[in-house]
Amino acid sequence: MKQIYLIGFRGTGLRLGQFKNEPLLIRVGHVGFYFEGDENRVFGFHPTVEAAQAIGDESAIIDWLKKLNPIPGTIHDDTDLFRRADELTEMGARTQVWEMPIEVTDDDFERKRDLTLLWYTQQKVFLYSFPSEELIADRDNCATFPRRLGLRLPEETGQLIAYVPKLAQHGTRWRPKEDNDDRSSE
Repeated sequence: MKQIYLIGFRGTGLRLGQFKNEPLLIRVGHVGFYFEGDENRVFGFHPTVEAAQAIGDESAIIDWLKKLNPIPGTIHDDTDLFRRADELTEMGARTQVWEMPIEVTDDDFERKRDLTLLWYTQQKVFLYSFPSEELIADRDNCATFPRRLGLRLPEETGQLIAYVPKLAQHGTRWRPKEDNDDRSSE
């Protein structure tokens, strides 16, 4: 048996001036996942840069998503976002990062990892949307996307205000792992 970890944090909020220069995902919160043995690469699902730029600035993107409009999204390597969220915790931000292990068979682990790497490498597009009161089958936000891999979610709606406490309840505080490779050279 092997572990796949769901990982997430609540954002700093959109109104706090102290964090206004942080990336949008730091301010709204984010969820991702990583695979046992590859702890230094956290995958996350969010809108593509091109799709976001086509809508406009951050304010326009938030307005678009608040209306539950979908936008093309892909899997990204979001490790640095989770590291930043952890750093901001030390500055008083409510961005504590939590992780929850999900145990899967070795074969299932390989299938899920291979599928993730395929989608990541090919930049397969899925519809991204802020969560609604009902789960919409053809779209996800960062928190519901892991269901596409068949992973059990700690909270079904994808509302981070409920999702992240469930991660904390069923998991542990995440801390960046010692990085044995030099990510800055990538």
